[in-house]
Amino acid sequence: MPEIIIYIIAAIFALTGLILTVFNFPGIWFVYISTVVLAFYTGFEEISPLLLIILFFVAILSTFIDNIVAALGAKKMGGSKWGMLGAILGGIFGFIIGNFIGFVLGPLIGATLFELIFANKELNEAFKSGIGSLIGVFFSIFLKIVVNIFLIIFVLSKLL
Repeated sequence: MPEIIIYIIAAIFALTGLILTVFNFPGIWFVYISTVVLAFYTGFEEISPLLLIILFFVAILSTFIDNIVAALGAKKMGGSKWGMLGAILGGIFGFIIGNFIGFVLGPLIGATLFELIFANKELNEAFKSGIGSLIGVFFSIFLKIVVNIFLIIFVLSKLL
């Protein structure tokens, strides 16, 4: 297979991953797959198996950072442990629903409901915790975009 085709396929995967990340889908796996393809193609000369393992764990961390950061956002805005748990469970439920709106609103709704029901907070306080989780979700999307861009630039620097 001509070299240019391999690089085009890898670039398409990397760009797809970046676009998916903007919409809060686990796009880092597309970026990681492009890295694996390039590693195999170059005979692991520039991208070693050890580096692939390290990048694999970075991808796993990036995938799960949403729920952690959403929970921390809820706490930062005055949420209790219940609000943090609600943000995490809401994020998981939103992910199961499987669309951008569900994943973004899940932590907001989860944190707010858990604060109302289990922490016995007033609506304003509970909603403030939910807003914190929403801010956390958007911050985690930003972090994942940065990680993806870093990964793409890092791989390109190894190959050029």
